[in-house]
Amino acid sequence: MTLQQRRIFLRLAGASVGISASAATLGIARFAVAAPNSPQPADRRGPALKEVYKDHFLIGMAGDLPGNYSQQELALVKEHFNVVTPENCMKPGPVHPSQNTWRFERSDALVKWCLDNNMAIHGHTLVWHAQTNDWFFRDGDKSAVVQRMKDHITTLVGRYKGKIRSWDVVNEAISDGGNSQTAQTENLRNSSWLKAVGPEFITLAFKFAHQADPDAKLYYNDYGIEAGAKHASAMVLLRRLINQGAPIHAVGIQGHWSTRGIPYAALDRAIADFASLGLKVSITELDVTIGGASGGQFGPRRVANLPPPSPEDLKTQADAYARLFAIFVKHKHVIERVTFWGLNDRRTWRFGQHPLIFDANNQPKPAYWAIVDLLLNPHRDLPAPR
Repeated sequence: MTLQQRRIFLRLAGASVGISASAATLGIARFAVAAPNSPQPADRRGPALKEVYKDHFLIGMAGDLPGNYSQQELALVKEHFNVVTPENCMKPGPVHPSQNTWRFERSDALVKWCLDNNMAIHGHTLVWHAQTNDWFFRDGDKSAVVQRMKDHITTLVGRYKGKIRSWDVVNEAISDGGNSQTAQTENLRNSSWLKAVGPEFITLAFKFAHQADPDAKLYYNDYGIEAGAKHASAMVLLRRLINQGAPIHAVGIQGHWSTRGIPYAALDRAIADFASLGLKVSITELDVTIGGASGGQFGPRRVANLPPPSPEDLKTQADAYARLFAIFVKHKHVIERVTFWGLNDRRTWRFGQHPLIFDANNQPKPAYWAIVDLLLNPHRDLPAPR
Protein backbone atom coordinates (compact mmCIF):
# COMPACT_ATOMS: atom_id res chain seq x y z
CA MET A 1 0.00 0.00 0.00
CA THR A 2 1.40 3.41 -0.98
CA LEU A 3 1.62 6.30 1.46
CA GLN A 4 -1.19 8.09 -0.40
CA GLN A 5 -3.40 4.98 -0.26
CA ARG A 6 -2.67 4.65 3.43
CA ARG A 7 -3.73 8.25 4.08
CA ILE A 8 -6.96 7.75 2.15
CA PHE A 9 -7.58 4.50 4.00
CA LEU A 10 -7.12 6.09 7.40
CA ARG A 11 -9.30 9.05 6.54
CA LEU A 12 -12.12 6.71 5.48
CA ALA A 13 -11.79 4.50 8.51
CA GLY A 14 -11.25 7.25 11.04
CA ALA A 15 -8.58 5.11 12.63
CA SER A 16 -4.82 4.94 12.97
CA VAL A 17 -2.40 2.36 11.72
CA GLY A 18 -0.99 -0.03 14.28
CA ILE A 19 1.60 -2.77 14.06
CA SER A 20 1.49 -5.13 17.01
CA ALA A 21 4.45 -7.19 18.14
CA SER A 22 2.73 -10.34 16.85
CA ALA A 23 2.05 -8.71 13.50
CA ALA A 24 5.64 -7.58 13.24
CA THR A 25 6.86 -11.14 13.61
CA LEU A 26 4.66 -12.07 10.65
CA GLY A 27 5.88 -9.08 8.70
CA ILE A 28 2.33 -7.75 8.41
CA ALA A 29 0.93 -4.31 9.12
CA ARG A 30 -2.58 -4.26 10.56
CA PHE A 31 -4.93 -1.68 9.13
CA ALA A 32 -8.37 -0.64 10.33
CA VAL A 33 -11.17 -1.31 7.86
CA ALA A 34 -12.99 1.49 6.12
CA ALA A 35 -16.72 1.86 6.55
CA PRO A 36 -18.73 -0.44 4.25
CA ASN A 37 -19.92 1.03 0.96
CA SER A 38 -17.23 3.73 1.13
CA PRO A 39 -14.62 4.08 -1.62
CA GLN A 40 -11.88 1.56 -0.88
CA PRO A 41 -8.17 1.63 -1.64
CA ALA A 42 -7.05 -0.91 -4.18
CA ASP A 43 -5.06 -3.00 -1.70
CA ARG A 44 -7.38 -4.45 0.93
CA ARG A 45 -5.56 -7.72 1.50
CA GLY A 46 -4.58 -8.84 4.92
CA PRO A 47 -2.69 -11.78 6.39
CA ALA A 48 -3.66 -15.34 5.50
CA LEU A 49 -5.95 -16.77 8.16
CA LYS A 50 -4.23 -20.15 8.00
CA GLU A 51 -0.94 -18.45 8.86
CA VAL A 52 -2.38 -16.33 11.66
CA TYR A 53 -3.88 -19.44 13.30
CA LYS A 54 -1.24 -22.00 12.32
CA ASP A 55 -0.27 -22.59 15.97
CA HIS A 56 -3.91 -23.04 17.03
CA PHE A 57 -6.04 -25.03 14.59
CA LEU A 58 -6.77 -25.59 10.92
CA ILE A 59 -8.86 -23.00 9.09
CA GLY A 60 -11.28 -24.44 6.56
CA MET A 61 -14.01 -23.65 4.04
CA ALA A 62 -16.75 -25.69 2.40
CA GLY A 63 -17.36 -25.98 -1.31
CA ASP A 64 -17.43 -28.44 -4.18
CA LEU A 65 -14.13 -27.29 -5.63
CA PRO A 66 -12.92 -26.57 -8.22
CA GLY A 67 -15.88 -26.72 -10.61
CA ASN A 68 -17.79 -23.47 -11.24
CA TYR A 69 -15.43 -21.47 -9.03
CA SER A 70 -13.64 -18.50 -10.54
CA GLN A 71 -9.88 -18.21 -10.51
CA GLN A 72 -10.20 -15.34 -8.04
CA GLU A 73 -12.27 -17.54 -5.72
CA LEU A 74 -9.85 -20.45 -5.97
CA ALA A 75 -6.98 -18.08 -5.24
CA LEU A 76 -8.85 -16.89 -2.13
CA VAL A 77 -9.22 -20.50 -0.97
CA LYS A 78 -5.53 -21.24 -1.48
CA GLU A 79 -4.50 -18.03 0.26
CA HIS A 80 -6.50 -18.33 3.47
CA PHE A 81 -7.48 -21.96 4.06
CA ASN A 82 -5.68 -25.26 4.62
CA VAL A 83 -8.59 -27.72 4.78
CA VAL A 84 -11.65 -28.15 2.55
CA THR A 85 -15.01 -29.81 3.26
CA PRO A 86 -17.05 -30.89 0.22
CA GLU A 87 -20.35 -29.06 0.62
CA ASN A 88 -22.55 -31.50 -1.32
CA CYS A 89 -20.68 -33.80 -3.69
CA MET A 90 -19.92 -36.53 -1.13
CA LYS A 91 -23.38 -36.63 0.45
CA PRO A 92 -25.23 -39.90 -0.18
CA GLY A 93 -27.76 -38.50 -2.65
CA PRO A 94 -25.36 -36.86 -5.11
CA VAL A 95 -22.56 -39.46 -4.95
CA HIS A 96 -24.67 -42.64 -4.73
CA PRO A 97 -28.07 -41.95 -6.33
CA SER A 98 -29.00 -45.61 -6.78
CA GLN A 99 -27.70 -48.89 -5.47
CA ASN A 100 -25.61 -49.66 -8.53
CA THR A 101 -24.79 -46.08 -9.56
CA TRP A 102 -21.93 -43.97 -8.26
CA ARG A 103 -21.06 -40.46 -9.40
CA PHE A 104 -17.50 -39.74 -8.40
CA GLU A 105 -16.70 -37.06 -10.98
CA ARG A 106 -17.05 -34.06 -8.64
CA SER A 107 -15.64 -35.76 -5.56
CA ASP A 108 -12.64 -37.06 -7.54
CA ALA A 109 -12.05 -33.55 -8.91
CA LEU A 110 -12.20 -32.07 -5.41
CA VAL A 111 -9.76 -34.59 -3.97
CA LYS A 112 -7.33 -34.08 -6.85
CA TRP A 113 -7.49 -30.28 -6.59
CA CYS A 114 -6.91 -30.35 -2.84
CA LEU A 115 -3.98 -32.76 -3.09
CA ASP A 116 -2.46 -30.76 -5.96
CA ASN A 117 -2.68 -27.63 -3.78
CA ASN A 118 -1.47 -29.23 -0.54
CA MET A 119 -4.81 -28.87 1.23
CA ALA A 120 -6.29 -31.33 3.70
CA ILE A 121 -9.79 -32.74 3.17
CA HIS A 122 -12.57 -33.43 5.66
CA GLY A 123 -15.20 -35.77 4.21
CA HIS A 124 -18.89 -34.89 4.57
CA THR A 125 -21.06 -36.91 5.16
CA LEU A 126 -21.58 -40.68 5.27
CA VAL A 127 -24.91 -41.22 7.06
CA TRP A 128 -27.60 -38.53 7.13
CA HIS A 129 -31.40 -38.40 7.18
CA ALA A 130 -31.46 -35.81 4.36
CA GLN A 131 -30.06 -35.98 0.82
CA THR A 132 -30.20 -39.76 1.06
CA ASN A 133 -32.27 -41.54 -1.57
CA ASP A 134 -35.06 -43.95 -0.63
CA TRP A 135 -33.39 -46.97 -2.18
CA PHE A 136 -31.27 -47.34 0.97
CA PHE A 137 -34.43 -48.24 2.93
CA ARG A 138 -36.47 -50.09 0.30
CA ASP A 139 -38.43 -53.06 1.68
CA GLY A 140 -37.47 -52.11 5.26
CA ASP A 141 -35.48 -55.27 5.93
CA LYS A 142 -32.99 -54.42 8.66
CA SER A 143 -30.19 -56.69 7.49
CA ALA A 144 -30.50 -55.41 3.92
CA VAL A 145 -30.42 -51.76 5.06
CA VAL A 146 -27.35 -52.41 7.23
CA GLN A 147 -25.61 -54.09 4.29
CA ARG A 148 -26.41 -51.15 2.00
CA MET A 149 -25.03 -48.73 4.59
CA LYS A 150 -21.87 -50.82 4.96
CA ASP A 151 -21.37 -51.06 1.20
CA HIS A 152 -21.86 -47.29 0.83
CA ILE A 153 -19.39 -46.41 3.58
CA THR A 154 -16.84 -49.04 2.54
CA THR A 155 -16.87 -47.90 -1.09
CA LEU A 156 -16.74 -44.15 -0.43
CA VAL A 157 -14.25 -44.11 2.43
CA GLY A 158 -12.18 -46.84 0.79
CA ARG A 159 -11.92 -44.93 -2.48
CA TYR A 160 -10.21 -42.02 -0.70
CA LYS A 161 -8.33 -43.98 1.95
CA GLY A 162 -5.18 -42.10 2.91
CA LYS A 163 -6.34 -38.98 1.07
CA ILE A 164 -9.16 -37.76 3.33
CA ARG A 165 -7.98 -37.04 6.87
CA SER A 166 -11.35 -37.16 8.64
CA TRP A 167 -15.06 -37.83 8.07
CA ASP A 168 -18.43 -36.73 9.38
CA VAL A 169 -19.68 -40.28 9.86
CA VAL A 170 -23.17 -39.53 11.19
CA ASN A 171 -24.80 -36.15 10.68
CA GLU A 172 -27.66 -34.60 12.68
CA ALA A 173 -29.08 -37.70 14.35
CA ILE A 174 -30.54 -35.85 17.37
CA SER A 175 -34.00 -34.26 17.27
CA ASP A 176 -34.46 -30.51 17.52
CA GLY A 177 -35.97 -28.92 20.56
CA GLY A 178 -36.24 -31.07 23.63
CA ASN A 179 -37.03 -30.48 27.26
CA SER A 180 -35.93 -31.58 30.70
CA GLN A 181 -37.31 -35.07 30.07
CA THR A 182 -35.79 -35.65 26.63
CA ALA A 183 -32.49 -34.24 27.92
CA GLN A 184 -32.09 -37.48 29.88
CA THR A 185 -32.22 -39.48 26.64
CA GLU A 186 -30.52 -39.49 23.24
CA ASN A 187 -33.72 -38.02 21.75
CA LEU A 188 -32.85 -39.39 18.33
CA ARG A 189 -34.53 -38.04 15.24
CA ASN A 190 -37.23 -40.37 13.88
CA SER A 191 -35.31 -40.84 10.65
CA SER A 192 -35.46 -43.63 8.11
CA TRP A 193 -32.18 -44.91 9.55
CA LEU A 194 -33.63 -45.12 13.05
CA LYS A 195 -36.83 -46.77 11.85
CA ALA A 196 -35.03 -49.36 9.72
CA VAL A 197 -32.07 -50.22 11.96
CA GLY A 198 -32.65 -48.79 15.43
CA PRO A 199 -30.23 -46.69 17.52
CA GLU A 200 -27.32 -49.01 16.71
CA PHE A 201 -27.16 -47.58 13.20
CA ILE A 202 -24.83 -44.91 14.59
CA THR A 203 -22.42 -47.37 16.20
CA LEU A 204 -22.39 -49.53 13.08
CA ALA A 205 -21.63 -46.55 10.84
CA PHE A 206 -18.55 -45.66 12.90
CA LYS A 207 -17.33 -49.25 12.87
CA PHE A 208 -17.75 -49.54 9.09
CA ALA A 209 -15.92 -46.25 8.51
CA HIS A 210 -13.04 -47.29 10.75
CA GLN A 211 -12.73 -50.61 8.93
CA ALA A 212 -12.57 -48.79 5.60
CA ASP A 213 -9.81 -46.39 6.74
CA PRO A 214 -8.32 -47.06 10.19
CA ASP A 215 -6.26 -43.85 10.06
CA ALA A 216 -9.12 -41.43 9.41
CA LYS A 217 -10.50 -39.38 12.32
CA LEU A 218 -14.22 -39.97 12.72
CA TYR A 219 -16.76 -37.31 13.79
CA TYR A 220 -20.30 -37.08 15.00
CA ASN A 221 -21.59 -33.78 13.53
CA ASP A 222 -24.68 -31.76 14.51
CA TYR A 223 -26.12 -28.29 15.03
CA GLY A 224 -27.48 -26.97 18.32
CA ILE A 225 -25.53 -29.48 20.43
CA GLU A 226 -23.72 -26.68 22.23
CA ALA A 227 -26.67 -25.65 24.40
CA GLY A 228 -29.77 -26.74 26.26
CA ALA A 229 -31.51 -30.09 26.07
CA LYS A 230 -29.88 -30.98 22.76
CA HIS A 231 -26.44 -30.65 24.34
CA ALA A 232 -27.52 -32.93 27.17
CA SER A 233 -28.83 -35.49 24.66
CA ALA A 234 -25.56 -35.29 22.73
CA MET A 235 -23.65 -36.17 25.89
CA VAL A 236 -25.93 -39.17 26.47
CA LEU A 237 -25.42 -40.33 22.88
CA LEU A 238 -21.65 -39.87 22.93
CA ARG A 239 -21.27 -41.77 26.19
CA ARG A 240 -23.27 -44.65 24.72
CA LEU A 241 -21.13 -44.75 21.58
CA ILE A 242 -17.92 -44.76 23.62
CA ASN A 243 -19.23 -47.48 25.92
CA GLN A 244 -20.21 -49.60 22.91
CA GLY A 245 -16.72 -49.33 21.49
CA ALA A 246 -17.60 -47.12 18.54
CA PRO A 247 -14.36 -45.70 17.07
CA ILE A 248 -15.43 -42.08 17.49
CA HIS A 249 -12.65 -39.52 17.78
CA ALA A 250 -14.28 -36.10 17.67
CA VAL A 251 -17.44 -33.99 17.74
CA GLY A 252 -18.40 -31.39 15.16
CA ILE A 253 -20.35 -28.38 16.41
CA GLN A 254 -21.79 -26.89 13.24
CA GLY A 255 -22.03 -23.26 14.37
CA HIS A 256 -24.90 -21.89 12.25
CA TRP A 257 -25.60 -18.81 14.32
CA SER A 258 -27.12 -15.35 14.02
CA THR A 259 -25.96 -12.06 15.50
CA ARG A 260 -29.36 -11.98 17.24
CA GLY A 261 -28.34 -14.75 19.59
CA ILE A 262 -25.17 -16.80 20.12
CA PRO A 263 -24.89 -18.96 23.27
CA TYR A 264 -21.29 -17.99 24.05
CA ALA A 265 -21.15 -19.32 27.60
CA ALA A 266 -22.93 -22.56 26.69
CA LEU A 267 -20.53 -23.07 23.79
CA ASP A 268 -17.56 -22.55 26.08
CA ARG A 269 -18.90 -25.20 28.48
CA ALA A 270 -19.91 -27.60 25.71
CA ILE A 271 -16.40 -27.73 24.26
CA ALA A 272 -15.08 -28.58 27.72
CA ASP A 273 -17.83 -31.20 28.18
CA PHE A 274 -16.99 -32.96 24.93
CA ALA A 275 -13.29 -32.83 25.74
CA SER A 276 -14.02 -34.46 29.12
CA LEU A 277 -15.13 -37.56 27.18
CA GLY A 278 -11.71 -37.77 25.56
CA LEU A 279 -12.96 -36.35 22.25
CA LYS A 280 -11.56 -33.63 20.06
CA VAL A 281 -13.86 -30.86 18.82
CA SER A 282 -14.18 -28.91 15.57
CA ILE A 283 -16.40 -26.03 14.54
CA THR A 284 -17.48 -27.55 11.28
CA GLU A 285 -19.97 -25.27 9.49
CA LEU A 286 -19.43 -21.78 10.83
CA ASP A 287 -21.50 -18.81 9.66
CA VAL A 288 -23.00 -15.87 11.54
CA THR A 289 -25.90 -14.21 9.76
CA ILE A 290 -26.82 -10.56 10.03
CA GLY A 291 -30.39 -11.01 11.20
CA GLY A 292 -32.31 -14.21 10.68
CA ALA A 293 -32.42 -17.14 13.06
CA SER A 294 -29.76 -19.53 14.31
CA GLY A 295 -29.97 -23.19 13.43
CA GLY A 296 -28.79 -25.74 10.92
CA GLN A 297 -32.14 -27.15 9.86
CA PHE A 298 -32.03 -28.54 6.34
CA GLY A 299 -34.11 -26.49 3.94
CA PRO A 300 -34.12 -23.21 2.00
CA ARG A 301 -32.08 -20.50 3.69
CA ARG A 302 -31.67 -18.04 0.84
CA VAL A 303 -33.22 -14.61 1.40
CA ALA A 304 -33.69 -12.23 -1.50
CA ASN A 305 -34.11 -8.47 -1.69
CA LEU A 306 -32.56 -7.65 1.67
CA PRO A 307 -30.79 -4.28 1.92
CA PRO A 308 -27.00 -4.19 2.14
CA PRO A 309 -25.71 -4.48 5.71
CA SER A 310 -25.15 -1.21 7.52
CA PRO A 311 -21.85 -0.30 9.17
CA GLU A 312 -23.50 -1.07 12.51
CA ASP A 313 -24.59 -4.51 11.25
CA LEU A 314 -21.07 -5.32 10.11
CA LYS A 315 -19.57 -4.18 13.40
CA THR A 316 -22.02 -6.36 15.34
CA GLN A 317 -21.08 -9.32 13.17
CA ALA A 318 -17.37 -8.61 13.58
CA ASP A 319 -17.73 -8.47 17.35
CA ALA A 320 -19.60 -11.79 17.31
CA TYR A 321 -16.88 -13.50 15.27
CA ALA A 322 -14.21 -12.06 17.57
CA ARG A 323 -15.98 -13.40 20.67
CA LEU A 324 -16.40 -16.81 19.07
CA PHE A 325 -12.75 -17.04 18.05
CA ALA A 326 -11.71 -15.99 21.55
CA ILE A 327 -13.52 -19.10 22.82
CA PHE A 328 -11.91 -21.28 20.15
CA VAL A 329 -8.45 -19.98 21.02
CA LYS A 330 -9.11 -20.64 24.70
CA HIS A 331 -9.71 -24.30 23.78
CA LYS A 332 -6.96 -24.55 21.15
CA HIS A 333 -5.63 -27.81 22.62
CA VAL A 334 -9.02 -29.42 21.97
CA ILE A 335 -10.15 -27.65 18.78
CA GLU A 336 -8.79 -29.31 15.64
CA ARG A 337 -10.42 -27.20 12.97
CA VAL A 338 -12.65 -24.19 12.37
CA THR A 339 -14.42 -24.43 9.01
CA PHE A 340 -16.56 -21.69 7.46
CA TRP A 341 -19.60 -23.08 5.63
CA GLY A 342 -18.95 -21.52 2.27
CA LEU A 343 -16.36 -19.11 0.91
CA ASN A 344 -17.95 -15.67 0.67
CA ASP A 345 -21.34 -13.97 0.86
CA ARG A 346 -22.15 -15.24 -2.64
CA ARG A 347 -20.99 -18.80 -2.02
CA THR A 348 -23.19 -19.60 0.97
CA TRP A 349 -26.37 -21.55 1.66
CA ARG A 350 -27.52 -18.47 3.62
CA PHE A 351 -27.29 -16.16 0.63
CA GLY A 352 -28.77 -12.75 1.35
CA GLN A 353 -27.94 -12.84 5.07
CA HIS A 354 -24.26 -11.86 4.64
CA PRO A 355 -22.98 -14.62 6.97
CA LEU A 356 -19.30 -14.97 6.10
CA ILE A 357 -16.10 -12.99 6.51
CA PHE A 358 -15.55 -12.21 2.81
CA ASP A 359 -18.16 -10.28 0.85
CA ALA A 360 -19.66 -11.29 -2.49
CA ASN A 361 -16.67 -9.71 -4.27
CA ASN A 362 -14.13 -11.73 -2.22
CA GLN A 363 -13.14 -8.68 -0.18
CA PRO A 364 -12.48 -8.99 3.57
CA LYS A 365 -15.25 -7.71 5.81
CA PRO A 366 -14.83 -6.24 9.30
CA ALA A 367 -15.41 -9.78 10.63
CA TYR A 368 -12.23 -10.94 8.88
CA TRP A 369 -10.21 -8.14 10.45
CA ALA A 370 -11.72 -8.86 13.87
CA ILE A 371 -10.58 -12.49 13.66
CA VAL A 372 -7.09 -11.45 12.58
CA ASP A 373 -6.97 -8.70 15.19
CA LEU A 374 -7.77 -11.16 17.97
CA LEU A 375 -4.31 -12.70 17.66
CA LEU A 376 -2.27 -9.90 16.14
CA ASN A 377 -3.55 -7.38 18.68
CA PRO A 378 -4.28 -9.62 21.68
CA HIS A 379 -4.99 -6.77 24.10
CA ARG A 380 -8.38 -6.04 22.57
CA ASP A 381 -11.07 -6.18 25.25
CA LEU A 382 -13.94 -8.60 24.60
CA PRO A 383 -16.97 -9.22 26.76
CA ALA A 384 -16.88 -12.40 28.80
CA PRO A 385 -19.05 -15.26 27.47
CA ARG A 386 -22.64 -15.08 28.72
